[in-house]
Amino acid sequence: MNSNLLIIIGMASIGLLISILYIFFPKYRRFAGVSARIFIGLVFLFSGFVKAVDPLGAQYKITDYLMAFGLDWLVPLSIFFAIGLNLAEFLIGFVLVFGVRMQLFAWGSFLFMLFFTPLTLYLAIQNPVSDCGCFGDAWVMTNWETFYKNIIFMTMAIIVFVHRYRYWERMIPAAVKNSIVAIGIFIGVGLQVYAVRYDALLDFRPWKVGNRISSMVVPIPEKSEIFLIYENTKTGENEEYTSQTLPWEDEEKMASLEFIEQRKVVIEPFIDAPIHDFIIINEEGYNMTDELITYPQFHFLAISYDLAEINEKAISKLKTFAENCHNDNIHFHFITGSTPTEVNAFIEKHTPSFNIYNADPTALKTIIRSNPGLLLLKEGFVVDKWAHRRIPEYSTFKSNIEMYEKQINEWKKAEIDETDKE
Repeated sequence: MNSNLLIIIGMASIGLLISILYIFFPKYRRFAGVSARIFIGLVFLFSGFVKAVDPLGAQYKITDYLMAFGLDWLVPLSIFFAIGLNLAEFLIGFVLVFGVRMQLFAWGSFLFMLFFTPLTLYLAIQNPVSDCGCFGDAWVMTNWETFYKNIIFMTMAIIVFVHRYRYWERMIPAAVKNSIVAIGIFIGVGLQVYAVRYDALLDFRPWKVGNRISSMVVPIPEKSEIFLIYENTKTGENEEYTSQTLPWEDEEKMASLEFIEQRKVVIEPFIDAPIHDFIIINEEGYNMTDELITYPQFHFLAISYDLAEINEKAISKLKTFAENCHNDNIHFHFITGSTPTEVNAFIEKHTPSFNIYNADPTALKTIIRSNPGLLLLKEGFVVDKWAHRRIPEYSTFKSNIEMYEKQINEWKKAEIDETDKE
């Protein structure tokens, strides 16, 4: 049983207990009502928060929804839908946890679940998108798992809605209530403004700093040894050799050997990369993923999922940065999701000194939301990353090399410790 189902079963148990107390034990109804409020409030708060720190990720998921339902004409508004939905969800959770303005926000949680519960049932049956994105990249669930989860939350929302007039908030001054709502709005908006201008405040994606991304995008090749089996025509016995032990220089011995078959012994099996949709292609069409990701020295990858939307001011920063890298013999590569025609136009306009490679634009959006963004890698680790508004001076990178080296050694040690535990 996977961890998602275990968590859902745990939440279902809590939800069932609260429901039983509320329906069948009037003595504990107030306690059950408060428990349901806090339960659903924390869920809304968590769900809204993990999407508010990365509203562009929510935008991409909403775009998937709109495309799946044939509402392509609404795609330009997807960022506004994402920000509004994230704010509403975060604010509902924030206010429910504090237990104020319950008559209003109980309606909010109830209508929210009333809309999304049947929607997730449809998604589970038809599967137009792979996952609902309910908890962003922080917690990925299948569509059926999402529906089961929403049944629990719908039950809690109903209890909160039915109990909305009985919550004890009359003694709380109106100014305090309004301040709590205002603080929730300020936090919900502030998180998203920061993320849109820079990048996600918290990174739950595979390309976060500290991850050995090479183990996720580059498959581990099989390690094996081939044994060659020959019949010795003089003795009639079978003899086994490897390519290193075969007596090539002994002509008399080789003349007495007649090849029969070969046998392969797998030492370490082939392990496919968990992320299948990330492939870096050069202009000749060759796969450069392994070479660019696993390079053992410090190197930079500039990312632009769409050259048509790239921030023009950042291009001069990247060009200067690339020139400094070239002077210090540090590799600098540019990866884009744009078409060859767009790449050629970009080269003609800006005459960059760096190599430009191509990758799937959707995969590039998972690396960094900023367009462009800059990544520092070494030995397959994501060492650092910057949105285009935060691209550092090259001298800053040079001054931080010792710190980066120390951090990489700590990550390696953590990997060894984790392997020893297993």
